[in-house]
Amino acid sequence: MHIYPAKDIRTIDRWYMQTTGVTEQVLIDRAAGAFVQAFVREEEVPGKVLVVAGPGNNGADALSIARLLREKGWKTDLWDFSGENFPEEKAGAWTGYLADLPPGIIVIDGLFGSGLTRPVTGSYARIVEGINSLKTRVYAVDIPSGLPGDRMTFPGGAIVCASATFTFQFPKLSFFFAENYPYVGHWEVLDIGMGGIQYPVPGALFRMTEESYVSALFPRKRHPFSHKNDYGHALLIAGSKGKMGAAILAARACLRMGAGLLTVHVPSCGETAMYTALPEAMLSLDSRSGHAGDMPVAPGPGNKFYSAIGAGPGLGKDPDTVRLLEQLLDLLQKEQPSCRLVLDADAINIVSGHPRLLSLIPPGTVLTPHPGEFDRLARACGETQAGSGHERAMQAVGMARERKLVIVLKGRFSLTATPDGPHWFNPTGNPGMATAGSGDVLTGVILGLLAQGYEPAGAAVLGAYLHGLAGDKAVGVSSVGYSFIAGDIIKNL
Repeated sequence: MHIYPAKDIRTIDRWYMQTTGVTEQVLIDRAAGAFVQAFVREEEVPGKVLVVAGPGNNGADALSIARLLREKGWKTDLWDFSGENFPEEKAGAWTGYLADLPPGIIVIDGLFGSGLTRPVTGSYARIVEGINSLKTRVYAVDIPSGLPGDRMTFPGGAIVCASATFTFQFPKLSFFFAENYPYVGHWEVLDIGMGGIQYPVPGALFRMTEESYVSALFPRKRHPFSHKNDYGHALLIAGSKGKMGAAILAARACLRMGAGLLTVHVPSCGETAMYTALPEAMLSLDSRSGHAGDMPVAPGPGNKFYSAIGAGPGLGKDPDTVRLLEQLLDLLQKEQPSCRLVLDADAINIVSGHPRLLSLIPPGTVLTPHPGEFDRLARACGETQAGSGHERAMQAVGMARERKLVIVLKGRFSLTATPDGPHWFNPTGNPGMATAGSGDVLTGVILGLLAQGYEPAGAAVLGAYLHGLAGDKAVGVSSVGYSFIAGDIIKNL
């Protein structure tokens, strides 16, 4: 699903009407109908609702929504601020009206849309502040009033704090960043019949992964005469004393994702734990007890090399391990360029602490940092500290492009930034996955896909989607996100 800039959405609207003959009023009615359908699904019993309409198409949508809700039995108060300038006494009347409102009223915010180019101030800010003062459920039409569609907040402007946002046809970029959650709340894209068309605008820089895209990437069946060697031999370099759990989780996820063979290189202290937890994996034992430092030997007859390598979960940052990672990167870059690589956790932290290693990372490598790890990596690349989620996302995009890497910036709506675009936000996953080991599982998932021959960008996008979807299914099974552990993701892959 494309995430278009606000200016492109306006172009699309005009082009769609000119091409199809659909009038603006028909589009307004479609949007209002879709909004009301979603609204009554959430609020099943008709009650009292306050609809706030402003200037422009957003206000027109709100006026139509008010009419439809009345028809469905809702007691509807409508405040229409659609004039270019409204008298100050109207703003005063609004303040008095709010003071007398009974508890339990629901608000629908249709004051301003995604085309806003400046902060909401003055009398309009009083309207927004009045909505926020009610401490009730607020539903935003397309976008919370005062929030830009393409960036973070305007400094000094008032913004509606919505409980939920029902947006039309395309998500807005600003929805994907944690700083904007207090304004956007839960959000949903509503279809108003404009999809499946080639629009006269450039391809969107950002997209949101959809199930149809994942289904096209992911094979449903295997050839009946296939064998384990058809699905790759992965190497995982992970674990250190006290952190063998990370290696076990990543290894188990790799095999569960379908890799034909897996060798796990661990310090000797991890031998019993790995054999006990995962007899399906082969072990390469380091000569050191508590951390890894030896370069694993190539597997198989004729020293055929691994299909893909993952490094980082629970690895530690001992100087021996730093040298091991440097050897690995140098080997892949000079002698094994076809071998795919995914780096996570301490492998990323080692690179951040030793910037000379940046130039050794092979093109196409997948990196899976959480925000803190990414910020350290960005500083090693000479970037300034990101002040917002939007800035961090743009840094990831720039880093992926300049260094020919695939960067999975983990979090809610994990972003996969690719060397040539587009860049993908992942919609699956839930807060229950905010638990130790979830990132190790993702590393294993991506490693398993790389071993089977998936291209790095596809493996990252697909891996993030399936990882989050398995987490969603796990929460559905346990019903309570608080009781969730990372192993539950693997069970549901």
